[in-house]
Amino acid sequence: MAYESAKIRECIDRAVNHTWSIPEFQRGFVWKATQVRDLAESLWLDYPIGSLLVWNSQKHTEERIVRDAQRPTLWVVDGQQRVTALCILSGRKPYWWPSAEEWEKTVKKYDIRFDIDAKEPPYFWVANAAIRRAKGDRYIKVSRLLVLDTEKEKDQQLLQQLAKEIKVQGLCDGMDGMEVYARLDRIRKIRDKDFVTITTDQELEDVVEIFSRLNSRGTRVTEADIYLGIVAARSPGWVRDTFLPYLKTLAEAGFNLNPNLLFRTLTGVGIKKVRFKEIDDKFWDQESIRPHWDRTKEAWKSLVARFREHGILSNDPMPTEAALVPLIALIDKYPKERFESALYWFLQASRFSRYSSSGTTSLDEDLRDIHDSDSMKAAIQKLLRRFTHDKPLEAEDFLCDYGDSRFGRFILYLLIYRNKALDWDESGHRLGFEGLQVLGDFRPQWHHIFPHKYLEGRAAEDKINALANIAVIGPSINIRISAKDPLSYIQKYKISRDKLKQQFIDEEISEVNIVNYESWLTKRSERLAAASNEFLNQLKGD
Repeated sequence: MAYESAKIRECIDRAVNHTWSIPEFQRGFVWKATQVRDLAESLWLDYPIGSLLVWNSQKHTEERIVRDAQRPTLWVVDGQQRVTALCILSGRKPYWWPSAEEWEKTVKKYDIRFDIDAKEPPYFWVANAAIRRAKGDRYIKVSRLLVLDTEKEKDQQLLQQLAKEIKVQGLCDGMDGMEVYARLDRIRKIRDKDFVTITTDQELEDVVEIFSRLNSRGTRVTEADIYLGIVAARSPGWVRDTFLPYLKTLAEAGFNLNPNLLFRTLTGVGIKKVRFKEIDDKFWDQESIRPHWDRTKEAWKSLVARFREHGILSNDPMPTEAALVPLIALIDKYPKERFESALYWFLQASRFSRYSSSGTTSLDEDLRDIHDSDSMKAAIQKLLRRFTHDKPLEAEDFLCDYGDSRFGRFILYLLIYRNKALDWDESGHRLGFEGLQVLGDFRPQWHHIFPHKYLEGRAAEDKINALANIAVIGPSINIRISAKDPLSYIQKYKISRDKLKQQFIDEEISEVNIVNYESWLTKRSERLAAASNEFLNQLKGD
């Protein structure tokens, strides 16, 4: 291995000018805006940010699988997230970014600002509406400074002029012009910090193994990342041209999946196994994988359509995603049979945390049951027998903390969707819809019917956050209601009796006060339990 120290600006140049590229087994950019912000602050505070691992593939031309035609020999194997984040901070598009249009959207989303008046952390912010509206140049775009090279007279003058303007604007109490300039220049000098680069020319399998053992600032490398590399080596172009685009297609449909999960639905359909180590390498060959992949895509297409009929518009509110693997296998094997019974099993598997421990063992067991059955009904009967208990939901299930009950929130949303509930704002749109158009990106807003601030100090915390005190509404009205008491916001926003009933809220709410709040809470929990059991029994059928 070879070690070198390169300036951050040099690393950005290599990414922008295509000196570096990324191998196919690399993930796309997955960092959140807060992670990009934290990287900027770490550099400002002179904290270490790790090293880069670069693969020199010159000796392995037969295995080069990249995103472009020019096929550079130097690929960033570990550190792509950091290099891309640095490009974002500087406002310069790396060569591997898919398009200029997507880049512009990303730069707007990851708008990192420096607070020129900050005396202590946080120094850096992800810009929101308030920051963008702030007076003058208090919150400076980091990219505005990182492009400046003060060895050039013009850039030096620009930085001096900016410091003067900020001082004139009165945004830095207690600082003179030179101090303001020094703070701005300190950000600019980030581009001149050293970034240790390690270059290796080992075999692809060794590089993938190295990659699997490295983590980039908390974004964990998964088993799927390793196998993306293996598959990329055995089926050149498949990951880039087929797998990753379909992953993006599902995300656009509302189902933002981990590659690991999509892989497991593929192997679950193909060979009824999910343990990657038990899968023969030949499975990943182009000719072998194609029919299994076609069936997997068809099953996913059907599942997304079926889910939407029940208001499941994304994987975001799901209590568990692991149960999607057997669900896809059920749909693949029994495409024309009653979906509701499969949905019933899916909800029960979520409720009883079927895959919370020994997940791969349980998945393999359930996949075998599906494979060995001659009907969906028979398969589901086998699957349900694996639960240690199966009892109706009770009122107590809706008195638990809504934050701790992913299943409770999920079933609550499904009930409300089933009731064709309308949003509480003036639009009156059905929840999950914009007019007649289904919203693929709808995310339920968990609204305290009796707001937390209204009840704080007047009711027990567990009663305030009880699931029975939660309604599902849209984001706009949720923000406006804020801490208002129910009677006030019901009247102010003209929330009709019908809209309340759709959420299992009776008209008695107008008479509820602190004294009888717990009694009201119990009654609503009983109604929710009864409605949930009715819903589940209908799904179960015969």
